[in-house]
Amino acid sequence: MSYCPKCRYEYQAGVLICPDCHVTLVDQLPPKTPAAVTPDDSWVPIGSVASQMKSEIAKGALNSSNIPSMILSSMFGAYGQGVNFHFGLDSSGGAKNVIMVPREYREEAGLILEAVLGDDLIQPEKR
Repeated sequence: MSYCPKCRYEYQAGVLICPDCHVTLVDQLPPKTPAAVTPDDSWVPIGSVASQMKSEIAKGALNSSNIPSMILSSMFGAYGQGVNFHFGLDSSGGAKNVIMVPREYREEAGLILEAVLGDDLIQPEKR
């Protein structure tokens, strides 16, 4: 038996290339990569930004430092039972994008975002 490393389909002996993915088949499949990361109570908010563009800049800066991150929009209501900060609408009524990272990256991520975003990073307010 041989397998496609991309679509993971199993083929009979003698087939060398996956007809769907056009990649060379392998004798053993590599381990599956983990599913997309979703925040839970081990994720913490680092701050928020008022625009999608700024949230993409933040995510890119964190990704370049190998820090997992998620951007949550306040337009979709409350998030995270374990989150100890509140980000609502800003004084102009615009929605904010909250930047979340796993708890163990909190300090490093905060320093990176302060350096990259400066005054555009809105610090969390304690409830």
